[in-house]
Amino acid sequence: MALISGNMKRIIITLLSTILIAGCGNDSKESKTVDITGQWELMDMQTKAIQIGEVDIEVYLEFNADKTFNIWQKIGEGRHRKFTGTWEITDNNLSGKYSDGKEWGSVYEVSMEDGNLNLSETRSGTETYVYHKCQLPAGLK
Repeated sequence: MALISGNMKRIIITLLSTILIAGCGNDSKESKTVDITGQWELMDMQTKAIQIGEVDIEVYLEFNADKTFNIWQKIGEGRHRKFTGTWEITDNNLSGKYSDGKEWGSVYEVSMEDGNLNLSETRSGTETYVYHKCQLPAGLK
């Protein structure tokens, strides 16, 4: 039985270390969950659905770290309506439930582009909402 020389041991250890380190590297295909916590204002909506017309729409979102949300929505004239509930993200798909237990009408694929939050409706694929980070107007809270 031949003994391994000191130089040979170093080569083997170096090779094994290289293999182990390479095996522990990040997989570039691994998806990272987008962090949506914070306050957001609707800035664009792309839809293939029916035309809404000339009605002004304002929407503010607040996603809290405790997985609760607040939505303030104003369509046309009048005041903002507030909706609350819980949210979750699984594989970059955002879903939620309102406080009354009713689920959202859709699940949204979440992505970030140029610092904007993009929510693309997944059921029919007809709507994408683009939000930018904001401070909520003082009158909402």
